[in-house]
Amino acid sequence: MKNIPPLALPKFHGISTEDHDAFCFEFDVLCRIYDYYSNAQMLKLFPTTLRDSTLRWFMGLDSNSITVLDEMKNIFLKKYQDYYKTRDFRK
Repeated sequence: MKNIPPLALPKFHGISTEDHDAFCFEFDVLCRIYDYYSNAQMLKLFPTTLRDSTLRWFMGLDSNSITVLDEMKNIFLKKYQDYYKTRDFRK
């Protein structure tokens, strides 16, 4: 496992111009590049990529309620999919 430079981390702010699927893909790529393969490593890293309202949303989740990265991604994608689809629909 290598140290990840903070500037390399993808960031998600929850604004309508951000694609939540692309963000998750970038997160997965980064984890592979830096040898973050274990569920625990990726779960610890995930919140460091969140900013603004998304970080506040994450901090509002019950502690230790999510133990698997795929579950975290599903909750995250479900939370932000409607917001992103609404933006696409407006175009």
